[in-house]
Amino acid sequence: MAKLYNILLKRGQLLAFSLGLIIVLIFFFTITANVDAFEMMNEEDQKTATLFDFGLRATIFLIFLNAVIAVLFGLWFLVKEPKRSIKMIIGFALVLIIGFIAYSSADPGFDGPMLTTLERFNISEGVSKLISAGLSTTLILGGLAAFAIVVGEVINIFKN
Repeated sequence: MAKLYNILLKRGQLLAFSLGLIIVLIFFFTITANVDAFEMMNEEDQKTATLFDFGLRATIFLIFLNAVIAVLFGLWFLVKEPKRSIKMIIGFALVLIIGFIAYSSADPGFDGPMLTTLERFNISEGVSKLISAGLSTTLILGGLAAFAIVVGEVINIFKN
């Protein structure tokens, strides 16, 4: 794993850029070669066309691959450097605590104007609470990040 880490450290950006470029070029040539046939289709056939499937699947694959690699390297760092991982563990625990508090206090929204929307898309109370908690957690963490940036810059002004 350390060897892979060193390779990705030295050439990771080049590998990622090259892979992305290759996928974009394949997708571009696929689209340009078939765009005339796609435009000649009627609207119903265009909805079922598979012309754009490669680009969508490649994007989903790269997102999944990126997430797996990020988790694996995070776990590797956690095992390899347990003392330095304390900050990461504390941060992850804080995110979980904030998410749990947001979920516990979330309103499922099954009243008023939201009721028709939730029923139309067949969203249960649990899923509605989970969505609300995710949005609340994101807003709280974004606010904390903005606050930390401002406080850090104010401290830097007085430091220098």
